Amino acid sequence: MYLTSLYIRLFKFIINKISKTKKLFYLGTEYGGWHFIHNENLNNSLMISAGVGEDISFDIEMINKYKIKVILIDPTPRSVEHINKVSKSLGKSNTKEFLDGGSQPIEAYDLKDVNKNDFTLIKKALFNKSNQIVKFFEPPNADHVSHSISNWQNDFKKESKFIEVETISISDIVNLYNIDDIPLLKLDIEGAEIEVVNDMLKNKILPKQLLVEFDELYKNSLKGYLRATYIFFKLLINGYKLIKTNKFPNFLFVSTKVN
Repeated sequence: MYLTSLYIRLFKFIINKISKTKKLFYLGTEYGGWHFIHNENLNNSLMISAGVGEDISFDIEMINKYKIKVILIDPTPRSVEHINKVSKSLGKSNTKEFLDGGSQPIEAYDLKDVNKNDFTLIKKALFNKSNQIVKFFEPPNADHVSHSISNWQNDFKKESKFIEVETISISDIVNLYNIDDIPLLKLDIEGAEIEVVNDMLKNKILPKQLLVEFDELYKNSLKGYLRATYIFFKLLINGYKLIKTNKFPNFLFVSTKVN
């Protein structure tokens, strides 16, 4: 236990030292929002947003601000239903306020300038391989929407409830949509992010901005922090800078090619 605690403190110390603080923008709710760097290359571009649940405030606000096209990825039934309801409300202004939690009312989104071509939904789980049928474990709290391939939320217990979903890899998404450039990739995929980032780097898919939540860091385990350390340094080796955010364990990595 002492060794784990010591390593966690060392990890956070190193992260603070190597991060490069810049002026950050923030869009979305407190729950579903993200920090990112404003850049002209976001205008009329494309972003991939994996793991959206019932809060797509960040995605809708990115559409409104940058006229960006968004590929949403989430097979969770409640998420699919939520996005279908959003699709039926396009063209409407917001009439409600956002809530504190992760399930947002459809009426809170400003959809008056959003049309059906601005986003698409892939009803699959993002992972390092495509066309697999995997267990997608339910969260311990039924009020929550986020499911997980790794089942970190339930402390990896095998007897946890699950649904079965099909997977898709980032490389297959790039090929499917003929994507040459990814200005922004957001990963909030409940424990599958390390496998996905590793696969991304292996296939030389290098988004200009990478927004990622490392869920294993919620658990103060040595294994989780070692896995995060491994992928952090792989990102640095592949030309990414770590930009400090104040929403641990949400991180923003930026390619050194970004102006």
